[in-house]
Amino acid sequence: MWPPDGQRVAYASFRGGKSGFDEKAADGSGSEQLLLEGTGIVMYPNDWSPDGKLLAYQQATQGINEVWMLPLSGERKPSPFLQSQFTAIHSAFSPDGKWLAYCSSESGQQKVYVVPFPGPGGQWQISTGGGCYPRWRHDEKELFYLSADNKIVAAAVSAGRSSFVIGAVTPLFETPISRAFIGAYDVAADGQRFIICYEPGQPNATITLVENWDAELKK
Repeated sequence: MWPPDGQRVAYASFRGGKSGFDEKAADGSGSEQLLLEGTGIVMYPNDWSPDGKLLAYQQATQGINEVWMLPLSGERKPSPFLQSQFTAIHSAFSPDGKWLAYCSSESGQQKVYVVPFPGPGGQWQISTGGGCYPRWRHDEKELFYLSADNKIVAAAVSAGRSSFVIGAVTPLFETPISRAFIGAYDVAADGQRFIICYEPGQPNATITLVENWDAELKK
């Protein structure tokens, strides 16, 4: 996971059967630095806040995944942000840091929601059906997610001071994505390119680009 300055990488580490977080310089120099000491609870980093002050992560407390926040200065004492009897996973900060998208099973099906950060405030459902793995476009005009039928979907969104408006929800393309990874896919800042983890053994699709096709029609 990249911080806003792009100089380091944070990742989950497993030592002695305990899950924790480390970071290291992105160019591979130096030694790894401890961010959060390992515990007996399974934890995965989700996102870095735009100001670089918080690391959002999920941890399975008593079998229920919750979203927690780890301060990256001072005592670094983590605290819960989303706790309930329902699973909350794959959280992602909006580029301005004022909203948090995440996936929850509170309706009985995994769906994408948005809440103000750090709160309090309302909750807005983004996915029209099942969905997970939210990702923001850098200008905050679209929120992407993976639908239950393996389509990358774009939801037009607009955020105010205390309100959140969801516009058209448009499936972009279907993909044999691997759900075994926390970071199953990511999107470029302009929302025009995607990088995707495929299931092992899945064939790669071939795209043929025909240039100057109108000249061929004249023949």
